[in-house]
Formats: sequence, structure tokens, C-alpha cells
Amino acid sequence: MKWMSKVILVLLAYSGTVSAGDILVVVSKDSTVNTISKRELVDLYMGRVHSLPDGSPVMKIDAPVDSPVRAAFYQALIGMKVSEVNAYWARLMFTGRATPPMSVTKSGDIAALLANNPNALGYLPEDSENENLKTIFVIKEDGQGAP
Repeated sequence: MKWMSKVILVLLAYSGTVSAGDILVVVSKDSTVNTISKRELVDLYMGRVHSLPDGSPVMKIDAPVDSPVRAAFYQALIGMKVSEVNAYWARLMFTGRATPPMSVTKSGDIAALLANNPNALGYLPEDSENENLKTIFVIKEDGQGAP
């Protein structure tokens, strides 16, 4: 009977994987940016580039650390877990080479920050579309992306 309990616990642990669905990369509707490539997105979120494709400075916004959307975003974008991304940023910050994206404490804060700043860039689950934002890239649930 003990082994049955262990099997059930293991199965429950793996069934807890959450699918975030498609992820929308969004900017303010007032932004001059209308599209972005996956390469540009990777470069922005990994601190290699510090401006939007139109040359304006960027304010990158991350979902909360424990958000399934954040985990799905980084997994699809660069194939890394959130813990690996955090370690990457810790190294870059230690050397002073870059600043990580601003992390919000509540997912609901992302849309408000983006809507009020034409230079802000963030990501939301597909069911969070907002009339004050425009989608510039879609990360499909299968990890593929499209402008």
C-alpha cells in the first residue's frame, strides 16, 4: 500500500504542469513599434540590447516570478527555466553589465504599466488582451513564434 501512495504522489506532481496557452508580447497602443522578431525579443530580455527596434529606450516588464506565464515565456523563448534565467541575471548584475526586466508582483499590473508607457514591452497570456495594448509578437503554445 505504501508504494501505491508513492506512485500516486509522483503522478500528482507531474499532472500539476500548467499550460499557459499562447503568450502575447505587447506594447502600448501608442508605441511606434508594430512588430518584433524572436531574435530581437531574446536580445532584449537577455540584456544584450537596450532599445526597441525603432531605437527608443525600452522598459522590459516580466510577469511575477511564480507565474506559469513567465515560466512558459522563458521556456519557449530561450529554453531556460525561470531559476536558470534568475541565475543568468544574477551574474550579469554582479558584473554590472545589464539590468534585468522589471518584475511585477501581480500579473494585473503588467497591462497598466504597458498602457501608460509607449516604451514599455511585456507579455501576457492570450486571454488578457486589452484595448490599450497592441500585440507585436505571439509565442504559440508549442513554442513557435510569429509577429
